[in-house]
Amino acid sequence: MGYFARSWELGKTSWRVLRKDKELLWLPVLGGVASLVIAGIVFGLIVLVDYDPSVGWTDFEPSGGSVLLVILGVIASAIAVYFFQGALVAGARERLTGGDPTVASAIRGASGRIGAIAPWAIVALVVGFIINTIQAAARDRAGFVGALFGSLLDLAWRVMTFLVMPIIIAERVGPFRALGRSKDLLRRTWGENLVAQAGLSIVGFVLMAPGLLIAIFLGSGALGVFGVIVGGLLMILGAVVASALSAVYQTALYEYATTGESPAEFAEVDLGRSFGHRDRRSRWGQPGQYRT
Repeated sequence: MGYFARSWELGKTSWRVLRKDKELLWLPVLGGVASLVIAGIVFGLIVLVDYDPSVGWTDFEPSGGSVLLVILGVIASAIAVYFFQGALVAGARERLTGGDPTVASAIRGASGRIGAIAPWAIVALVVGFIINTIQAAARDRAGFVGALFGSLLDLAWRVMTFLVMPIIIAERVGPFRALGRSKDLLRRTWGENLVAQAGLSIVGFVLMAPGLLIAIFLGSGALGVFGVIVGGLLMILGAVVASALSAVYQTALYEYATTGESPAEFAEVDLGRSFGHRDRRSRWGQPGQYRT
């Protein structure tokens, strides 16, 4: 089986796991709702603090207080998104280790790790901002080559942090220790994990494609706004499912990497091929030797 075909099989296996606990799909939805609520609160506070109806939004100049509110709002939104991502991982891990998760149990699992999730969300936000800035500068100065460099930099960060959230949830360590652990687990397996992540990205695109097509073809026709709304909702649904599949897959890989055994739900899938461990002559070690 080819790399991408194997990734597709892993995606389908993750979906079969998720079908047992479909209520966990509410977790990324709750993260999005929390972000929207925070954005609304920040906007309302800015209106109260700075907005002058006689000037209007065209000539609106935010004060230092408004800028600070926006920064705090972005940080709070990031923490909310990562918190519910952590809850999704906690729920997936509960299922993969023999439990029967609920939304409440998943949230409790993440609540106990909020002291690590919040700083990790801030670290990821800052690094993401830096990478985006570098990408924009490289693209402006070097065109296609610069854009390629920026994309590779972003990919390297995503690969290095792939297992951070399962590590934070399972091992109860801080964000920087989790980052180091994620790097240690993935540096031995980067080749096939890159392909696995690409496969999940393809799954996500396939899930969101119907909504995108509806928004494009119906949004510009007589149905107009209706097409955009329906297409947008379908794209959001696709993104939610893709996020949940990724959480299940990350958790399964973490369990295999740290125990050397595939979770029962993944018994029919060769996670060893996905994690691509080396033979005994290699100095890079084997899955299962990193459990703390």
